[in-house]
Amino acid sequence: MAEDDSAAAPSDNSADFVRSLARGLSVIKAFDRFTPAMTLSDVARKTGLPRAAAGRFLKTLVTLEYASFDGREYRLRPRVLELGMAYFSSFSFIDIANPILEAAAKKAGEPCSMGVLDGTELVYVARHTANRMMSISIALGNRYPATSTSLGRVLLGGLSDAELDALLDTVEIRPVTPQTVTDKRKLRDIIVQGRSDGYCTADGQLEIGIRSIAVPVRGRDGKIIAAINMGVPATRHTMESLTTHLLPILRDAASEIEFAIRSKP
Repeated sequence: MAEDDSAAAPSDNSADFVRSLARGLSVIKAFDRFTPAMTLSDVARKTGLPRAAAGRFLKTLVTLEYASFDGREYRLRPRVLELGMAYFSSFSFIDIANPILEAAAKKAGEPCSMGVLDGTELVYVARHTANRMMSISIALGNRYPATSTSLGRVLLGGLSDAELDALLDTVEIRPVTPQTVTDKRKLRDIIVQGRSDGYCTADGQLEIGIRSIAVPVRGRDGKIIAAINMGVPATRHTMESLTTHLLPILRDAASEIEFAIRSKP
């Protein structure tokens, strides 16, 4: 029997590919933490769209209240978060994980987060704090370079060697701090070692003075589906205390999440 490929992702040239939708999404994705407000010219330049086309998409977003316009610059409005809520509500393991992450955060006295891999980026999908001040403000949906975060490194370790090599060949690693690891060979060694150890760390990779440690969360098939971590100021934890104090708590939490996933009908 021939395999049904109706659900296969269409190519750009496919009759099923809606180019206008793709262009509209590119306009939304053009706004990020580095460019939260942009002029029409900025959007056209960043997306590669003609000014007229970019203008139509932006005016549509404003009309639908997904964006605002102050007469010069466009900004996304909170309503755009609705577009991502379907993703969060469809992932039942996030609901399973939330109370476990909250308990882990209280036990450690440190924030506990969960992230998933999206291409070369780490996306935060759950987070619980321990009512302590942190210099990094992280919200659900925030994206960071996977190569420069403990969560991302764990998730990259879940790729096959061929997939990992292909990703590292194409990814651009920005030196956000003087400590950011940009040497791809060294980075590959870190990821592979983390795969073997069952955890990864990061020290000052995105902000000087912030350290983190992460462990994988595996699905029923044993593959890594997410990672959980704790990020802390260097004033509270040495790299050694990450593994002696926080790692056992994270591993227990990951085991609880995995058990709950396996037990869910």
